[in-house]
Amino acid sequence: MIATNNGSFPLRGTDLGGELEETRRRVRAGQASREDLRLLEDRASREAIATQARAGLGLVTDGLVRRADPINPIVSRLSGIRIGEERLPLPWNGAVASIPIIEAEVAWPGPILVEDYLFASRGTPCAVKVVLTGPYTIARLAEDRAYGDPSSLAMALASALNQELRALQTAGAPFLQIDEPALLRRKEDFPVFTRIWEVLGRGVTTTLCLHLEGGAIDGLYPGVTRLKRLGCLSVDCVGGDENLGLLRSAPWPDGLRLGLGMVDGRNETMESPEGIAATLSGVEGLPPRERILLGTASDLGGLPCAVASAKLEVLGRAARLL
Repeated sequence: MIATNNGSFPLRGTDLGGELEETRRRVRAGQASREDLRLLEDRASREAIATQARAGLGLVTDGLVRRADPINPIVSRLSGIRIGEERLPLPWNGAVASIPIIEAEVAWPGPILVEDYLFASRGTPCAVKVVLTGPYTIARLAEDRAYGDPSSLAMALASALNQELRALQTAGAPFLQIDEPALLRRKEDFPVFTRIWEVLGRGVTTTLCLHLEGGAIDGLYPGVTRLKRLGCLSVDCVGGDENLGLLRSAPWPDGLRLGLGMVDGRNETMESPEGIAATLSGVEGLPPRERILLGTASDLGGLPCAVASAKLEVLGRAARLL
C-alpha cells in the first residue's frame, strides 16, 4: 500500500508561494518575463515534490505549481480553443477556472506536459504521476461554438488528449490520472462516457487512473471498473463516504488498483492515521493491500501549505500502519 497526492500541493503561506503569485502578477503586467516565471515554477515544483516525499508519499505530483487555473493551462494549448474572460467556481471543489470557448475543430498541436513531467521526474526519489482534467468534464464546462453537442465535443477532446497521453507515456510517465468529476453529476451519461474513455485510452499501456472526486459512485459501480485500459479507479471516500460500502456489492476485479481518497482538502480538520487505518480494516471487499493507494479525497490547493503538508503526513503514516 502506498500513499499518494491526487492533485496540487499549495504553497500558500510560504515566501516561495508569495513570490510565485507576485511574479505571475508582474508577468501579466508586462513587468517580468515568462522565463523569470519558469525558473520560479521550477523551484516551486522541486519544493512541492520534496515536501510530498518527506510526508511519506510513494507516488507524487509536481504540485501542479505551473497551473494557476486547474483546467486552462492545458486546454489553452489545444488548437481551436480560446480561454474566456469569465471565471467561475468549479461545482465539485470551488476552485476558480476560466471557461474554455470552443471556436473550431479541436486538435493537439504537440506535447503540453511532457517537459514538465521530465523536469519533475529527474532526481526525484518517488514516482511522479501526471494529472489532467478529462475530456468529459472539460466538454461540460466549455462554451461550445463549434460542435453543437457535448458528446461530440468530448470525443474530439478525447482524441486530442489521447495524443498527449501517448506522448507522456513515451516520455516514461508511469501513472496518468484523469479527473472526471462531472461524471458524478450526470451518471446517466455513463454509456457515452465509456466510448469517450475508449478513445482517450487508445494505445495507452502505462497505468491509466480515473479519479472521481466529489460524491458517491453508486449507479456507476461496478460497471465503471470494466472500462477498457483502466488501471486504477480512485474514489472520494469523504465527499462520498458510502463508496467504501459499495465495494461489498460486487467483487473487485483482479489486477485493478483502487485509490481511496481518505483526507479532505475542503477543510482544515485534521484526520488521524489511526482513524484511517481502523476504518479501512473493517471494510469488506477491498483488493489486496499492494493494489491500494491511499490518497487525497479532494484537491489540497485551497489549504495553507502547513495544513496540506500535515494531511499528507497523515496519509503516509496510515499507509505504513496498514
